[in-house]
Amino acid sequence: MALFPNEDIKYRSNQNYYKMEKTNIYIHDPSLAYPDRDFVHMVKAEKVHDFTYDESFPYRMNDSKTKFVRFWFRVVIFLIVKPFCYIRYLLRIKGKKHYREYKRLAGKKGMITICNHTTEWDILFVMTSRPFHFCEFPIWQEGAESKSGYFYRYTGGIVLPTLSYKGMNYAYEKMKDVVKEGKWLHVFPEAACWAFYPALRPFRIGTFKLAVELDMPILPMVVKYRKPNALYRLFKKHPNASLLIGSPVMPDYNLVPKERAEDMCQKCREIMMSLLGLDEKSNQDLIDSLPKYHEDSKTLFKKE
Repeated sequence: MALFPNEDIKYRSNQNYYKMEKTNIYIHDPSLAYPDRDFVHMVKAEKVHDFTYDESFPYRMNDSKTKFVRFWFRVVIFLIVKPFCYIRYLLRIKGKKHYREYKRLAGKKGMITICNHTTEWDILFVMTSRPFHFCEFPIWQEGAESKSGYFYRYTGGIVLPTLSYKGMNYAYEKMKDVVKEGKWLHVFPEAACWAFYPALRPFRIGTFKLAVELDMPILPMVVKYRKPNALYRLFKKHPNASLLIGSPVMPDYNLVPKERAEDMCQKCREIMMSLLGLDEKSNQDLIDSLPKYHEDSKTLFKKE
């Protein structure tokens, strides 16, 4: 699958390298342009499934067949895919001590983690940080209806039907069930995958509302890319990657519930930007410096 919807939509600028040196942020492909709207995917999946998102739809597949297939998928992920993350991306993981800190706060409850979304491998990076654990995670309607939809669902995906309000409510309750059962829920609050994106994008608020409703902390983390070194320079398609785990964020009980969710969102963003080596200003400067294309016409914005 291509990482970019139109290979002709590229823009080259030495300014991106200047930004990289100024903020110590590695930009893997300065010619890669990104959508001009948040929460839209760079890659448009072809629709091959047509589902009806009502009360009977299995948003979270949890039947006997699914459990059997999921078990063997997880065996393959554990034995082959997770080790391959280290080989393909020279993956480094830092901050695993914060998992213990999280468990002290949450006790025997489940776990909620969040991360930026920059490649389809992000979810595997996250699961690699806990060798014998596997998370469940929401997937957007486009992904569920694509040819890879059942693979995502068998590995732990929960369908979020973005075009159905009732369906979204059903899916939201299924996500809450994961945590109530003492299991691990992982969410990408940026809601769309943008290839190797070096900055932090806006978040959807739903994950933070869920955490407030369940009285749960959130563990933020980021994927940050590094310039390939040694033999990895021969494979220029992929950078090296690090998964950086931050401190857990608890709801602030001095605030009303709505403000708690917004406060958790902001605190998580600040931690995640710090892990990327950014603050609000440098993050926005980096966003402004990156090439963009019109989502509707797939044409580049022209730089002044």
